[in-house]
Amino acid sequence: MNISIITVGKLKEKYLKQGIAEYEKRLGPYAKIEIIEVPDEKAPEQLSDIEMQQVKQKEGERILAKVHQDAHVIALAIEGRCSHLNN
Repeated sequence: MNISIITVGKLKEKYLKQGIAEYEKRLGPYAKIEIIEVPDEKAPEQLSDIEMQQVKQKEGERILAKVHQDAHVIALAIEGRCSHLNN
């Protein structure tokens, strides 16, 4: 099984990197794990709703460019709900 995790932005916190490494080690015998980081869109602190939508659109395009056509996609929302998408 191949699992690709596509994220926006670079992970900087050492403890999170260590946690990810531990889970990659545990899952290694069962699946090939690939973590793909796409650049986040640079934006000022205060954004209008329209600017926020533009940022999300650009980041979404970067994510979709990394998704394989035959992939089963599971998108995780920051609100804590999970959406299953069919390509």
